[in-house]
Amino acid sequence: MNQLSYSLSATKNCLSYLKLMLIFLFCSYAAAAQIVYPIQQQDTTPQAFLNLLYNKEQIEANDTLNEKIVDLVRVFLVDSMIEHKKQHHKVGPIGWFIHTFGGFNWRAYRMKKEKVVGTIVRQSRSSKEEFTEYDINFDLNFHLDKYLHRVFGMYDRQASIKRQDIRPRHKKNYKMPPFVRDSNNIDIRLYRLHCELTPEKAYRAPLNYLFYPTLPKAGGLDKHPNFESSQPTVGFYGTLCLDCNHSCHPEMHPYEWMWWLKCAEKETISQKEWFFGLFHEGSNRQKKWSVNPMIGQISLPFIFRKDAGMRIQIKHGVLHQFKENYSVKGPLNHPVFDASQISRILQMESKGMAQQIQLEFDKVLQSNGLKYWLSNLNYDADKELFSGYFNVHLAVQDVYTASILFETKK
Repeated sequence: MNQLSYSLSATKNCLSYLKLMLIFLFCSYAAAAQIVYPIQQQDTTPQAFLNLLYNKEQIEANDTLNEKIVDLVRVFLVDSMIEHKKQHHKVGPIGWFIHTFGGFNWRAYRMKKEKVVGTIVRQSRSSKEEFTEYDINFDLNFHLDKYLHRVFGMYDRQASIKRQDIRPRHKKNYKMPPFVRDSNNIDIRLYRLHCELTPEKAYRAPLNYLFYPTLPKAGGLDKHPNFESSQPTVGFYGTLCLDCNHSCHPEMHPYEWMWWLKCAEKETISQKEWFFGLFHEGSNRQKKWSVNPMIGQISLPFIFRKDAGMRIQIKHGVLHQFKENYSVKGPLNHPVFDASQISRILQMESKGMAQQIQLEFDKVLQSNGLKYWLSNLNYDADKELFSGYFNVHLAVQDVYTASILFETKK
C-alpha cells in the first residue's frame, strides 16, 4: 500500500508539474505573440479623427465630411519624384513623331506625385483594348479647398497653353469658366479632375470581382459590393498632368494608389471598412511615371473607445509577387510585423496602462515585401479614446489590393 500511495503521489506530482509547464509555455507563447507599441501622446483627440465616430449613413450623406475622413489617409511611393516632364503614345515612330512635332503628349503639372481626395461624379472604362490602352477612369469634384485650389492651377495652366481638341464638340472657350473665375461664386462642378489608369491586363478580370468594376458589362459602382454607391468619395495618388493629346485638360494619369471608406451600408459606428489598391500602369504610355516594383506605404486612421476595444481584420485581394529580401524599418520603438501568422495581439502601453487590439488575417502570406505596424498613437483621457494609424508598407509587382475592417467590440 505504501508503494502504491507513493506511486500515486508521484503521478500527481508529475501531472502538476506538466500542468505548470503547459501554463508556462502558453503564457510564454502569449507573451511572445504580443507586439507592444508605446503610446506617444496623451492629448486631446484631433477633430479629424473624431469624424470617424460618425456612423456610415451620416458620412455617406455629407461629401465634405466624407472627404475629410478619406483625407486622413497617408500615402506615398518611393519613386515619388518625376524625372521626365513629358510622356507620349508609343505606337512605333508615330507616337514619337506626333509628340515631337505636334505636341501630342502628357505634360507633368508638377515634378512630384501627389495625393487628391474628392467625390466621384462620373466613371467610365474602355469597352475593349485599343493598342495597349484599357482605361478605368473616374472624374472627381472637390469639396476641400486645398484640392479644389490645386485644380484651379491646373485649369490656369491649360488656359495658358490654349490648345484645342481636334474634335469640334470639345472646343474650349478660354474666356469663360472654369478658365476665368469669380472667387466669391465658385461652381465646383466645373472643376473636374480626370483620373485614369490601364491596369495590367492579367489582373483586370480579378479586379472586377474583388476590387472595382473593370469589365464592359459589369455595371456601375452602385452595383459593386465594395461601393454600393454611385458617387463615393475616394482618394488617389499619382502623377498630375495635362493631357495635350486633346485640349491639355487636367488629369491624374496614372493613379497608382486608390482608397476609400465604404459608407453605403446603414450600420452604427462599430465597423469601418477601408479598401485600397496599389497599381502599375499597364499600358506603355507612362513608362517613366509608373515603375515596377512599386514600393510604397498607406496609413489608415482608426479610433475606438477604451471600454469598447478594437479588432482589425485584413483581407488580401488581387496581388502579384512581392519583392523579397526587402527590408522595412518602422519608426523608433514601433516593431514591424508581417502576414505570416493568421492572428496577432497588438498591445498599446503607457504609464502602467495597456490596451490590446486583436488582429486577424484572412490568409497567411509568407513575404518580406508586406509589412505592418502601428504609429501616432494617442490616448485622450477625458474622452477615453484611443487613436492612431495602421501602416501597410509593401514592395510588389503590378498590383496589390486589400480591405481592412476596424471593428469595435461594443
